[in-house]
Amino acid sequence: MAKLTDRACATTKPKQTGNVLLGDGYGLWLIIQPGGTRSWMIDYVVKGKRRKVTIGNYDPNGGKSHEINALLNGGALSLAQARLVAAEWKQLRRAGRDPAAEREELMAAEQARLDAEQAQPTVAEAVDQFFKKNIEGKRSASHVKYRLDRLSVSSIGNKKIRDVTKQNIIAVLEKIAEGQKEGKTAKLLAGEVLITAKRLWRYAETHEWVALSCIATLQRKDFDAAYKPRQVRLRLDEIAELWRALNDPLRCKSDPVSIAAIKLLILTGQRESEVAEAEWHEFDLDAGIWYIPASRTKMERSHRVHLAPQALAVLEAVRPITGESKFVFLSPLKENQPIWGRSLNNALATLFRLGHLKKVTPCHIHDLRRSLISGLPDLGFAAHIGHKIANHRLQGVFAIYNHAEYMDERKAALFLWAERIETLANFTNVVQLTKIAA
Repeated sequence: MAKLTDRACATTKPKQTGNVLLGDGYGLWLIIQPGGTRSWMIDYVVKGKRRKVTIGNYDPNGGKSHEINALLNGGALSLAQARLVAAEWKQLRRAGRDPAAEREELMAAEQARLDAEQAQPTVAEAVDQFFKKNIEGKRSASHVKYRLDRLSVSSIGNKKIRDVTKQNIIAVLEKIAEGQKEGKTAKLLAGEVLITAKRLWRYAETHEWVALSCIATLQRKDFDAAYKPRQVRLRLDEIAELWRALNDPLRCKSDPVSIAAIKLLILTGQRESEVAEAEWHEFDLDAGIWYIPASRTKMERSHRVHLAPQALAVLEAVRPITGESKFVFLSPLKENQPIWGRSLNNALATLFRLGHLKKVTPCHIHDLRRSLISGLPDLGFAAHIGHKIANHRLQGVFAIYNHAEYMDERKAALFLWAERIETLANFTNVVQLTKIAA
């Protein structure tokens, strides 16, 4: 068989019908189709099976590589390059190997690698999947999402999660820690983001996006962000002063719904979200009982709260405003939504910022809950009564052996608590005496 020339490859004309086949040896053929397309084929027999494999199109300039697989991947081969492939494949056939089958396996493995690479999520994509599978719908969803968003919008958001290093995470957390306000507010946020990020990386380990979490050894203290439990507890006379401020339109400019929510929180000691998101159907005003369903409590167990006359008065006062809606404390800003729990803290912070609570220790909304739990023993009630009112799980031996609900004691405690607040608020010359431990 005469050897091909570049001239023959380039100038041989196609037929009207059928292909033109130009042979070169080693099973190499140039196929010229009626439309003019010129492609290389290698025809061979291996293990009794005939194979005809197209290896690329004819191009007088060919590909730029001198490596066989790279030439085949490029798809454009000159005559010399096609001969190089044919000679290489002949050597493989003589060794009993099937070069086309091996190439197909190699291409399949490369495609699998590319598919795996494509399946590898970025940090932002991992955050989205983790949130939807593990967090969405839970009570903590909004808080967790806020922390996860700090990762999504950071410098690592578009990086493949497997490519993120410990130093990358440290840089993100340090930037957050430098971020906002005075004091340690931003550092505490950095610590919260770290804890959430560690959950995300454990999820990534489970899904084999990463071999090992790169941040497992990081701790909040590494960023001066160790959690420090708040110790603020208001005395009864301070709570009474706050109550007076809430009733004074010259001091408190908040909307009446927010004021009512803060009052109910003071009187019942429940969590801000449990108060803010309360629904009218949960209240039996005739019986003076608030039934909080398990789906709305942190402990995920239903809870009953006794309503003192002062608490009932708060609800009766707000009913003309929100009684037709689902939510007791309907947002004045968002349609058909309850007020945001954080807005209550903002309202309290505003009173302090404007100097309207000079006789009250600076505090947060959650400190009011602590104040009730800590204050009931001063009124003569056992310490565990406050914890039962707060729907806490009792600790130690109490948790194992004591399953009593103490409903009568809880009612008496909340009634006396509300009465003392009202008495102190109405008569400024009344002083609350605190029991002195023996």
